[in-house]
Amino acid sequence: MKIIFSSKQNGARFYDRLGAVEFDSSLEIPNGRDPNQNAWLTITVNYTLNFVDSRNLVPGLIVQQNGKFYAKPSRPTPNAQNVQIRNWDVESRSAFVKRFAKGEDFWNYRFLLITPQDYDAFDFTSWAGPGWICRPNVICLFRLKSGGSPNHLAINVVRKERDTDFFRSDSGNYANTDVNNRTLWHELGHALDQLHIRALLGDPTCMVDHDGCYDEPPGVAPNIQGHGTGLIPQNAKAWHELIARHTETPQPKWQVSLATNTPPRKLQMAFQVRGVMPKNW
Repeated sequence: MKIIFSSKQNGARFYDRLGAVEFDSSLEIPNGRDPNQNAWLTITVNYTLNFVDSRNLVPGLIVQQNGKFYAKPSRPTPNAQNVQIRNWDVESRSAFVKRFAKGEDFWNYRFLLITPQDYDAFDFTSWAGPGWICRPNVICLFRLKSGGSPNHLAINVVRKERDTDFFRSDSGNYANTDVNNRTLWHELGHALDQLHIRALLGDPTCMVDHDGCYDEPPGVAPNIQGHGTGLIPQNAKAWHELIARHTETPQPKWQVSLATNTPPRKLQMAFQVRGVMPKNW
């Protein structure tokens, strides 16, 4: 494997124009031994978890009323009010840490970027069989890294007194039950530079977020950035934008596919030896 670009190594990270989302990315190409190996574009989000309770108060998040402690949502509504909390213990903290880390699985290896027919910077030669010239596609990978530097995502976590109580979480404030359902995957979508589904699909009224932005447009199945757990090519937004920056090519040339097992395109070495390599393939 050859790392041909790493935003972390070069001190440059990428920011969303709306939310100042930050993460590291690296692009790697195969070493040539396996003609069926694609390239990798990995996004890494470094995170910290701050377990908030009566012994670790966060102003604005935790309020005290009549000797009890409550978590206050950042956007209170009639259905999202202050929720009573209890203190964390070793077992509950450990369970949350483990389940949070597994959130990476939902976004990892879910998309593939098809390399343009006229882009040859990834091409490699494999001597397997008759010998091949290979043009790998790009697998989209996702990694969550606890305590990495710089810290991209700082999360306060509260433990509800009753797990059945509703707490309106957001990208920086979670409840203990958020790792038991789709909320974690949804919030990680925000960490990957995605707003809600209507904004993701280009609705200009949702560039300033409101509750209607969760509603999938007609014809769009329930989506992780809406009301469901589905994925569409637009959910590859961060990788799709990054590949253009890594390769200094126009983003529209890179097709997003959900068929992650699509192998590299291959031509036999004989084409190159005879000098009849096609210009586009």
